[in-house]
Amino acid sequence: MRVLLAEDSDSLQRSISRGLREHGYAVDAVGTGTQAFINARTTEYDVIILDLMLPELDGLTVLSRLRQHGVGSAVLILTAKDTVDDRVLGLRTGADDYLIKPFAFAELLARVEVLTRRLHGVRSPVIRVGPLEIDTSAKTARLTLAGASHFSLTPREYSVLEYMAHRAGRPVSRVELEEHLYDDRSQVMSNAVDSAVCSIRAKLEDAGCPPLIRTRRKLGYVLEAGQDD
Repeated sequence: MRVLLAEDSDSLQRSISRGLREHGYAVDAVGTGTQAFINARTTEYDVIILDLMLPELDGLTVLSRLRQHGVGSAVLILTAKDTVDDRVLGLRTGADDYLIKPFAFAELLARVEVLTRRLHGVRSPVIRVGPLEIDTSAKTARLTLAGASHFSLTPREYSVLEYMAHRAGRPVSRVELEEHLYDDRSQVMSNAVDSAVCSIRAKLEDAGCPPLIRTRRKLGYVLEAGQDD
């Protein structure tokens, strides 16, 4: 999942970015409201973490303009302003959640996970597709089939599988996967997504799983149960 972090404190920006990347998120970090607005208008993010006290454009102005332009990314406001009126204003301007500074990173991570699930219409942290279970909190995948063997995924393979699980039953293009799983710092090989999908298929098959990932010509990949490749 791809996250935009708009935070003008260098130390906090580095800390949050590092933590999110360690948990498998692609993170683009900016320090001004102007850049946050530009990024959010030109890139499709799953979640935007938005500080209110940004230089150039304040966070509420950024949020208001994004909603006016139809940007549907989930927005988590970070701020030291903790009055009820401040929270109400942020939520009514279009924010999805509100986190008061200082905060524990574990809480921020949990809120990002919830917003990601909500954005994709998923209520439970565990997504089930046929015999496959993807735990989006623990970042693990397993098979519930009797006799199925354990399999392990690389962080990138897990990210690809989780994104397809959030959109189970719908085609996901290579471009869409690249846009949501790689940030501006990533060096993306032209066949990186295809290689990851091929590896996931092989690992699931070796573990005893029936085919779950279909290739739809000119549309991309679909993760769904009860289909042959």
